[in-house]
Amino acid sequence: MKRQTGVSRRLLQCIKHLQENDFEGALVNLFPALDQTAKRRRPKDGVGKRIKAFLEEEEKLISIVGTGNCFSNIVCDGISITDALYKFGRTSIAHEGELDPRLEFNSNGSVLIGTEKWNLPSGYIIGMCIAVITAQENIKEYIDEPLEITIFERSFSIADLWGNSVEIKTHICQQFKNTELFK
Repeated sequence: MKRQTGVSRRLLQCIKHLQENDFEGALVNLFPALDQTAKRRRPKDGVGKRIKAFLEEEEKLISIVGTGNCFSNIVCDGISITDALYKFGRTSIAHEGELDPRLEFNSNGSVLIGTEKWNLPSGYIIGMCIAVITAQENIKEYIDEPLEITIFERSFSIADLWGNSVEIKTHICQQFKNTELFK
């Protein structure tokens, strides 16, 4: 039976903040949903380990949804993109109440990664949302609102994506002409 929990309620709030270009507000709501999903996947791991593992496992999906390109294992000055999202995003929001100034999000789709600043497209936040929504652990979640996401000119109903990554990943694999992309 489908049910709304903190995961789906936080995701809905995240989406509402994204619609207003309030990226920090979106992340304030996204990270607890991401953490709960990661906890469902790895209940015995500590918070940092499980969140970073989730981000690493979903890195290709997140980057493809976020940019239209597949980025994986990007490291700058010893910090991976998943480390930056965790350290400068989730940890800073949880402990300081705001994003670390070293992590910014933009609306123009550009990616700027350097030793002093990580500037990512807001699509990365959408990518993390889709990773949470499609995680098998969230198959019983739902949102009442009729929301959709378009990826490579194909629309997907969010209601159909909860706990179901197969359709979206198959579509992406077809676009990249690579059936092994997510293996």
